[in-house]
Amino acid sequence: MWLLWSVALGFWIALAVIPVSYRITRISSIALSAVVWFGLVALVWRQRPLRFALLGITSLSVLFLLLPGRGRPSVDALRLDYVARLQRFDGVTYHWGGETGFGIDCSGLVRRGFIEALFRRGLQRLDPGLVRRAIGLWWHDCTASALGEEHRGVTRHVLDTPSLNSLDHALVRPGDLAVTRNGVHVMAYLGEHRWIEADPGAGRVITVMAPSADNPWFKDPMKIVRWSLLQ
Repeated sequence: MWLLWSVALGFWIALAVIPVSYRITRISSIALSAVVWFGLVALVWRQRPLRFALLGITSLSVLFLLLPGRGRPSVDALRLDYVARLQRFDGVTYHWGGETGFGIDCSGLVRRGFIEALFRRGLQRLDPGLVRRAIGLWWHDCTASALGEEHRGVTRHVLDTPSLNSLDHALVRPGDLAVTRNGVHVMAYLGEHRWIEADPGAGRVITVMAPSADNPWFKDPMKIVRWSLLQ
């Protein structure tokens, strides 16, 4: 039984380090998480303290997620969390379809940063609503184009600009997203004229100061959108 449990744990870890996330990998991650957790419960069943501890954690976690949310969070605090989470990925290797620290693409970067910010803020405030939003954003993957088109209402249009080089940065806020008009690339605003992006040309996550004469994305027409929770 311990050998089978170790194999399941190994597969779970392997899925966790694979950069690319598809619907099948997300389903597999959930299934393996359940197998690993409840397999551990079964393995320690005869040890009453461990059994009750694990079952207690399970019950409290489920109860927490079922509770109603605590209302709208502080936008400023969530925005600061988001910017901080984005900056953690600076220098991470570009990987098409990736959304982890082992490899990430442009939409994966802006989504993963917000998922982590929502989850962290939800645990800090004991707000199950934010944790559920983080899980929902993780489950419903979307592209840069979908973010620009206000996919599932998670973003809201702010303005259009001929380019980031000509953008009046007084009109944007940290955490806002810039999506190319053709929907092939997205980057996030950090404040003070700095933008962070998973750049396929550079092959990694970089921070660029606007205006930029060298970065071709800063010359493209852009749609500026904002996460609905940061409105």
